[in-house]
Amino acid sequence: MFTFWMVALFMLIGSLLPNIVKWSTDFIFKVTDEEKRIREEFKELRKELAGISAVDEFARYARTQRKMNKLDEQIQALGQSRMDDRESIKWKFTKTIQIINGAVLVYLAVTQRYEPVLTGLSDWFWPLNIVLSYPTGIEGALSIVFWLFICNNACRVLIK
Repeated sequence: MFTFWMVALFMLIGSLLPNIVKWSTDFIFKVTDEEKRIREEFKELRKELAGISAVDEFARYARTQRKMNKLDEQIQALGQSRMDDRESIKWKFTKTIQIINGAVLVYLAVTQRYEPVLTGLSDWFWPLNIVLSYPTGIEGALSIVFWLFICNNACRVLIK
């Protein structure tokens, strides 16, 4: 019964992992106070630029436009840096956990392949008993191979 729950838990973790990592990296890599300040300054300059006539006050309009372009470049650079860091951490963490998760599942499948995960299913799946119990050889049992298959498909359906 331990194998039953371990496989189910690890399959669920593997299925939910991308969502968990996305949420946590979004939480960790928030917009900084400096970026918020620059965005606020950019909005003020945009309001100011809307009130300036480009024909009548060309010098002031051009100066404000240059300030806005400079702030926009800063915002883009800060945002890109934050996104690059977030994607790098997300990819590394996801791959590391997937490798560990896969290794644990392979280890369980190899070491527990002749032990049934569940027994007493002979009446439930009458024509498929022999197939579901492969390679345990115990009629009415569910092997870890098929339990991995069932959990994998169930978790994929639940996540979608």
